[in-house]
Amino acid sequence: MVSSRPILTTPLAVDLNDAAVAVASETGLLHVEPACVVVADGPARFGTDALPVLKRWPRLTSVRYMRELSAAPLPRPLRAFESNAEIVAAHLRRLWLNWGTSSQRGLVCATPPWWTAEQAAVLVDITRKYDVAIFGLVDASVAAVRNEYPGREVLHIDAGQHTLALTQIRQDGQVSIGEREFFPSLGVESLQRLAMELIARRFIEYSRFDPLHSAEMEQALFDRLPEWLGRVARDVDARLELKSGEDRFRATLDAAGFRERMAAACEPLLQRLRSRIVMRGPHVLQVPHRLTDFPGVLDSLMRLQECEIIVLEPGAAAFGALARITPERLGEAVVRMELPWDRPPVERAAARVVPAERSELAATHLLAGHRAFRLDAGPLTIGTGVGDGERSVQLDAGLRGVSRHHCTVRIENGALMVFDHSRFGTLLNGHRVDSAAVLKAGDVLSLGTPPVEFRLIAEVIGHGA
Repeated sequence: MVSSRPILTTPLAVDLNDAAVAVASETGLLHVEPACVVVADGPARFGTDALPVLKRWPRLTSVRYMRELSAAPLPRPLRAFESNAEIVAAHLRRLWLNWGTSSQRGLVCATPPWWTAEQAAVLVDITRKYDVAIFGLVDASVAAVRNEYPGREVLHIDAGQHTLALTQIRQDGQVSIGEREFFPSLGVESLQRLAMELIARRFIEYSRFDPLHSAEMEQALFDRLPEWLGRVARDVDARLELKSGEDRFRATLDAAGFRERMAAACEPLLQRLRSRIVMRGPHVLQVPHRLTDFPGVLDSLMRLQECEIIVLEPGAAAFGALARITPERLGEAVVRMELPWDRPPVERAAARVVPAERSELAATHLLAGHRAFRLDAGPLTIGTGVGDGERSVQLDAGLRGVSRHHCTVRIENGALMVFDHSRFGTLLNGHRVDSAAVLKAGDVLSLGTPPVEFRLIAEVIGHGA
């Protein structure tokens, strides 16, 4: 039987997010690297060591083993690795050998929000094989939240390689898990792929050269991506250059346009956040530092009204676990879903004023073709069979994919919202509305096949003020 007697030692803390595994100790952040492995030639290359060849040998690469941790055999073994558990074990052993010390006889682990209880048990089993004790498991969202925020809802974002998790944090005397929602289209891999596709398109427009046509050139683009994104983040148009054989190809990346496209990818998350703020009042949103690597993503969040944005330091979940878990040898693989606060409450600051050029303007009209419908004069229904007594936008009955009462635009709780009543769906900025969504100036509603578009606009005075 495993003893539960406290062990007098300082553990090593590991945040097991598949986008960035972070290792920390009492001395500070020791290391951050992605959960990836390449076994193309020689010993397996993990994390940072794998990045220079990650795109060259896709069949000899894995970036899902941390996400899909299991002792079950892989459909196709990755050379000597026959299960994802074996890959995770090798990665953790490498981290332990590089960063552990004789005074650190075990680990505290922040586990990702997409893991199951069975995956936590697999983690404990594989560490025991290497005689490395686990002193505690805690959900990463709980570990990363250390301050109470009176009078506000608290949300935490975990940005993984393959999905983004939005977690409500309860503040009833301690940190605990509330509602949780996942956004598969907003994982780090999806954002990286979008950034690379936008850059590749610029090369094609300038010279018809497609850097994604081969694994070698895709790797070259991937290697330069952090540098180019850094330039765009500083609002600088990035001059791009890639060499293929004896040829050099150049292009220019428009910073403003690139940021706008990256922000547009966040629309499903923004829809959810706007709705929550309207229904539940002021919010605090904790954002992982890795999302700042993608210009436009943080910009889109900063435009939200009544929402304080806090960018966490790298390794925040590892530090939070280290500070609040008392080291004792783990008897069962139980992930803690609550922790005490260990920092003082943060009182609400004065209302944040979003600069006019960055704020989300309230829409005053819906533009349908050459007609503008005011939106403060009662509900406005869009469809093919709206009653005579209703304010409506009447569409052609022969239009496919449109219901008689397809959707309604109206003010609810002081916010302009669209409510979808159809079985076909209503798109807001290219993304399907989940029953209802908050609207702002500049939004585009589309419905039907071929799509009919309606733009939300704002009436302004003077010189656009």
